Amino acid sequence: MIIDAHTHFTTAPLELQAYRGRQITDLGKPARAKLQISDEQLERSMQGQFKRMQESGIDRLLFSPQASAMGHHFGPPIVSRYWTEACNDLIARVARLWPDKISPVCQLPQSPGVSPKEWVDELDRCVKDLGFVGCNVNPDMAGGREPLTPSLATDWWYPLWEKMVELDIPCTIHASASLNPAMHLTNSYYIAHHNAAAVEILRSRVFKDFPKLKIIIPHGGGAIPYHWNRQRGMHVKEGLEPFEDVARKVYWDMAIYDKESMELLI
Repeated sequence: MIIDAHTHFTTAPLELQAYRGRQITDLGKPARAKLQISDEQLERSMQGQFKRMQESGIDRLLFSPQASAMGHHFGPPIVSRYWTEACNDLIARVARLWPDKISPVCQLPQSPGVSPKEWVDELDRCVKDLGFVGCNVNPDMAGGREPLTPSLATDWWYPLWEKMVELDIPCTIHASASLNPAMHLTNSYYIAHHNAAAVEILRSRVFKDFPKLKIIIPHGGGAIPYHWNRQRGMHVKEGLEPFEDVARKVYWDMAIYDKESMELLI
């Protein structure tokens, strides 16, 4: 079986974005989504995804909300929660319609400065009530501004790791939006944060404290395979475990888009 571990609902019906637009223009009056989206609309929105699966020989998608649209920096925590619930509920509908093709992955109602203790309940809901098999975790909820998000190496994140181990599910570390105008969203910010996530996790004691934790670093870890010796050197200099060993404690997805880069990553 060939599984695409990194797919997003980039083709979601426009009603979802219309709700988000209303949210952002009226952040002071948050309201839960009441989306009127038919099964037929969802089927039309998925045709491109299924065509790609057929052409590429893919059997199953790990399917999550659009990462760049998670936008955890918008408004107070309740705004993030309502938006997250709307996105996850729609992913759950797609998974129910095509259970032979789709495994659902959720986003989380993260918000700048808000502890994971306050939002892991949505992970519980998605896994236990809706049958989700994983989650996306934004390592920088504030988009580079204050309040700055603690490093993934710190115990600030431990309530999330504890819940993931309890539920026995993986997460993909996936940035969302940069508020720094000097950083292009995908070509700079995503690469920087997925690289940084790998560096922080692999130099920490996270896997000593949570040996059963399952973490996926997307896009090949950004620049990790191209700066392998730099990582090795840092681990030697700081007296850490050999990088070759700790690099095997996470999973690296292959969304790096060309054969040569995939071979280098392997």
